[in-house]
Amino acid sequence: MEFVPLADVKLDDAMWSRQFALVRDVVLPYMWEILNDRIENAEKSHCIENFKIAAGRSSDRYYGVVFLDTDLYKWIEAVSYCLSVEKKDELESFCDAAIKLIAEAQQPDGYLDTYYTIVAPDKRWSNLMEGHELYCAGHLIEAAVAYYKATGKDTLLKISRRFADLIDLTFGPNKRRGYPGHPEIELALIRLYEVTKEKKYLDLAGYFLNERGVGENIFTEECTKEDHAFIFPDMAHFKADYFQTQAPVREQCCASGHAVRAMYLYCAMADYARLTHDPELEKACLRLYENTTSRQMYVTGGVGAAKLGERFTSDFDLPADSAYAETCASIGLMLFSSRMWLLNGKKSNYDIWEQALYNTVLSGMGRDGHHFFYVNPLEVVPQTVAHNPMLSHVKTQRQKWFSVACCPPNLARILTSIPGYIYALDGDRLYILSHLGSSLKKGGLYVNLARKGDDYTLTIDGGPREVCLRLPENSKLISDQIAAQDDGYFIIQHAGGKQEYSYSLIPQVRILKAHPSVSAAAGKLCVQRGETIYCAEQIDNASPLSALRLPGDAVFSEVKGDWLDENMPILKTVGYSVSVKSWDQLLYSSQSCVYESREITLIPYSQWGNRGENEMRVWLTEK
Repeated sequence: MEFVPLADVKLDDAMWSRQFALVRDVVLPYMWEILNDRIENAEKSHCIENFKIAAGRSSDRYYGVVFLDTDLYKWIEAVSYCLSVEKKDELESFCDAAIKLIAEAQQPDGYLDTYYTIVAPDKRWSNLMEGHELYCAGHLIEAAVAYYKATGKDTLLKISRRFADLIDLTFGPNKRRGYPGHPEIELALIRLYEVTKEKKYLDLAGYFLNERGVGENIFTEECTKEDHAFIFPDMAHFKADYFQTQAPVREQCCASGHAVRAMYLYCAMADYARLTHDPELEKACLRLYENTTSRQMYVTGGVGAAKLGERFTSDFDLPADSAYAETCASIGLMLFSSRMWLLNGKKSNYDIWEQALYNTVLSGMGRDGHHFFYVNPLEVVPQTVAHNPMLSHVKTQRQKWFSVACCPPNLARILTSIPGYIYALDGDRLYILSHLGSSLKKGGLYVNLARKGDDYTLTIDGGPREVCLRLPENSKLISDQIAAQDDGYFIIQHAGGKQEYSYSLIPQVRILKAHPSVSAAAGKLCVQRGETIYCAEQIDNASPLSALRLPGDAVFSEVKGDWLDENMPILKTVGYSVSVKSWDQLLYSSQSCVYESREITLIPYSQWGNRGENEMRVWLTEK
């Protein structure tokens, strides 16, 4: 199975076309200015300046985190996806200028990392645990592959191959032993292999995967050397499971450690298992995916509960107010889910893909395209956040930029790549995986999926084929023409020629409870419509939100919000609020609660924080 390439798909969906245009026309030009340090009152980037220093164009000093190069690489990748769909001369010229600079910064032997080139040229590969050299190389490769596919220009691809060839000469059997502290190079090498067909890149990815967690831990060896200095002091206290090196990858069974590192590692494992037909590695992927999604995932599709280490903790530990749930981690979950779908075709993988996309990922960027969330809690009380140092990672408003700015460009690249995840082909079988208004033209096949609200018209023009429409978990498909269903897919036997098929996909509103072991959600409910989780904001409801009580049998009405996208209704119901009048000067009391009837208004979780600073809550106490 393979996804229909992004270049063969045209998006024509009210909500997602707006999102794509926002990234293309607002976000990417804004980020270019950020990367060049031209936005006032935003966190300093210095990314482009670091490349200028490494290229000999500037005499300034290196500034920023050790992996800062990746901000530019992810930006180029996002631009590439835009250019795959529509030529944009200004963005392409920005990319070409950046690529020229990157080429000048590359060392004669192919090495490319501005931190080590400028700050520690004699320390190459000496700190694989923290140095992020292989991580940066991975994002360079991904950008190069994407730009080559979009434009046909191979300058960046050649740059990335020179670096990949150097890495191949450095690491492997009978060479230097190693693997990255932050996985990313593995999945990138596999992408490079798929474009170049050079098997050595696939083999190198396999080496990094197979060496991980085997024998003496190389990070322990690094840290015990006399001249070792920690880049991130907290790393001195982290154990092997933080880096997913506690066991060989085929023996791992629980998602552990830094959430983004874990997701990227699992992506590479799934890719490698599929391409090499490795059943043992596939079983490991299934175990890790099941543990992630059924034990350690927030209802919003967020993963990684703890601030310290941005990491997974233990099964069912999902606090709402201190949730880390980094935006990049949910993007990683989307990438892992899509690869698991390629591995086994289970439609439930795409339910998780959409759960992450429509909630935590979409929440990561404001509607103006200029503000971003790094952390995605499920409960925010601004006064508490302001005075509780244990919640210092939580922001009550999206930020212009971050000193560690991995999330904004990562958002840009995932949101612009969405058209490449809608359709897939398996021989003569066509899968429609996400019901977004769109069309595809590939070979002799033309497909148009026209959407008007919840009603769809599917036009197929081409030879005979089986068409599988995925049924989202929380929606109802109604059609006079489509009846057969198999494993979560509605099946159309297209006889050939041009034919139209009509159906309605009705998002269902349901009230969810958490597993009893999730103590943070005990006695609480949340509301889901289709794939979208809803939340209460103070601006719409009685304060405090902790006093709201939601009946378990609540019935909701849908109201159009003039500030929200089409297909994003506001939900209203009648509930209760605990009266606070009788609690004056009391902190604790044995008195019975007095309940007042209240209208409860809920908005999509992804849209909270767009109307100023507000209290917000996903889980409401049940009455």
